[in-house]
Amino acid sequence: MEQLDLLWVCLAAFFAGGLNSLAGGGSFITLPALLSTGVPPVLANTTSAAVLLPGYLGSVVGFKRTYSTLQISKIFPIFFIACIFSIVGAMLLVNSSDEFFMKFIPFLIFFATLMFLRKPNTDSNRDAHPKNFLSRVFLAFVSSYGGYFNGGLGIALLSALSLDTRFNLKQMSAIKSLLSFFITLTSVSVFVLNGLIVWSYVLYMIFFSIIGGFLGAKLTESLPTNKIRLFIICIGFLLSFSLFYIEYLG
Repeated sequence: MEQLDLLWVCLAAFFAGGLNSLAGGGSFITLPALLSTGVPPVLANTTSAAVLLPGYLGSVVGFKRTYSTLQISKIFPIFFIACIFSIVGAMLLVNSSDEFFMKFIPFLIFFATLMFLRKPNTDSNRDAHPKNFLSRVFLAFVSSYGGYFNGGLGIALLSALSLDTRFNLKQMSAIKSLLSFFITLTSVSVFVLNGLIVWSYVLYMIFFSIIGGFLGAKLTESLPTNKIRLFIICIGFLLSFSLFYIEYLG
């Protein structure tokens, strides 16, 4: 492990933690940084997920008052679906070759970027007809996606939860944070058990991502969220098109 590479990935983790606090999309920073140091694609993805895990826990703690307004009977099926299908996604990644992952990743990043473009329906006066089944089908897909690739997970979960008319915006945000943490925790546990984490980078990167997340939270009130989201969208499209060119046209 070269010192310059370590400095580079720690800097990426710092900015990724900040981005996740502001609007999400931290994986768009950590994944290419790890790839640029020569870490194999699958290992870069699994390590990136492990690095960003503590930030999700911080979000969960921040919503502790909102969880008291939720009925366990309503969120348990959602939680169960998310955990089961995140294992499915993680196992798919464990059994993926680096070559397959690199051919698939441009499309995953493109999908995640599209999720940032979409604004979930969070209007409290929306159609009250239950769409629970559709919401859970979409949630199963998003959870599998999150277990395989963590990028854009938060906004994808909000999109799925917005189909469920039983929750208001604050409750959806709280549930999204809880699901993001457990989906990532479950998938990272699978990766650890299969020896797919680059530990020489992880501990350093986690430290810097926590610092970045703390400062990002402090900046949330002063920086315009729309401009941060636009920056993330530009990075997402640039990264997906660059990887597509390298894999299919280069």
